[in-house]
Amino acid sequence: MMRQMKMFFLVGVLGLVVAAPASADWLFGVKTGPMVIDSNGYSDTTNTGVVVGYEIGAVVADLALEAEFTTSTSDGKSESQNVSQNVSLDTQALYLAFRTAGPFYFKAKAGYVNEDLKVGNTSYSDTGLSYGVGLGLGLGLAQLELELTTIDTDIVFISVGAQF
Repeated sequence: MMRQMKMFFLVGVLGLVVAAPASADWLFGVKTGPMVIDSNGYSDTTNTGVVVGYEIGAVVADLALEAEFTTSTSDGKSESQNVSQNVSLDTQALYLAFRTAGPFYFKAKAGYVNEDLKVGNTSYSDTGLSYGVGLGLGLGLAQLELELTTIDTDIVFISVGAQF
């Protein structure tokens, strides 16, 4: 599955590079926040990640192809049958993002995510659609963003990040 994600990302980026207007630009960013897991007995993890993307400036908005990779930097806990186990979650995603113009902007994104949930010594992996919304503030060359991203039906990533 990871090979397919890499191939989709490579094909998408190459397609944007070939067809991109002169106002296109690379973006790099970092983000962190809680992965809210809405399952009985699980506590939330804290994830940190990086974003690499290619942005195309349009007249009233920007479109970007973004690859996002996060990993748990603070494990959660699972309390099932009186046994406590660590919970961690890693994600790899490819999104098409839309940002409105202006120093204060709105962001919407949708794409494909691969998630790896580890509870104790047991791993679960799943792939599927992911989407999110956010608000941002442009500060010169940097942008600060607050996002809410649905990773799975029972997992939501609330993140704050910066990109350049």
